[in-house]
Amino acid sequence: MRFILFSILGTALVAAIIWLGAIDTDNNDFQTFQAPITTTTTSTTTTTTTTTVLSPKTPVGTLPEIKIEGAVTLDNFSSISTVGLDTVTFGMTVNAAQKAAGTRFSPVTPRGECFLAIPDKGPDGITFWIIENTVERVDVENELIRTRSGAGIGDTELLINELFGEKIETRVLPNSSEKLLIYVPSDSSDKDFRVVFKSNGRVITKLWSGRLPWVEMTEIC
Repeated sequence: MRFILFSILGTALVAAIIWLGAIDTDNNDFQTFQAPITTTTTSTTTTTTTTTVLSPKTPVGTLPEIKIEGAVTLDNFSSISTVGLDTVTFGMTVNAAQKAAGTRFSPVTPRGECFLAIPDKGPDGITFWIIENTVERVDVENELIRTRSGAGIGDTELLINELFGEKIETRVLPNSSEKLLIYVPSDSSDKDFRVVFKSNGRVITKLWSGRLPWVEMTEIC
């Protein structure tokens, strides 16, 4: 009888041990697995393009009203020559020049016997010199407006000399590395006119044309 009792108890104990082991194994199955956190950093490179834009001069007054007919004739494809800028030629009165340009001009220096004016419409970088009511010079600071030969701002001194050869007279500005490369026409009818290329010592930074003596001035009249 005792043997049977001990057998039953032993069997029950073994069953209990097996049952507890099963419970422990099941608990292991429910342990939480935390995956490692991976951080991805994205680097963005920004490229900045800088465009140089020449600032227009600020008008300081107005000219008398004038009726303008037709479209503006000055644009980035205009060309500068010894006699003027496209249809605006030296010796024209202010009224005639405005009509030829298809736009009014606005003074950017006080009006007097000599003052500077810019066209109200058209490209930036164009300044006319008005002397005693006639246009006598035009300054260009627009890289797109060039001579009829295609020369202009950004070209090298070497190219200007190659294009015009012996017609170029070089003048070094006092206390400066800047130079004036002056185109002197060979035609006697143009003997009072010039085209001037201003250089920083290497490339052209500005150009203008006009009649003597104003075309050779390096300061505003």
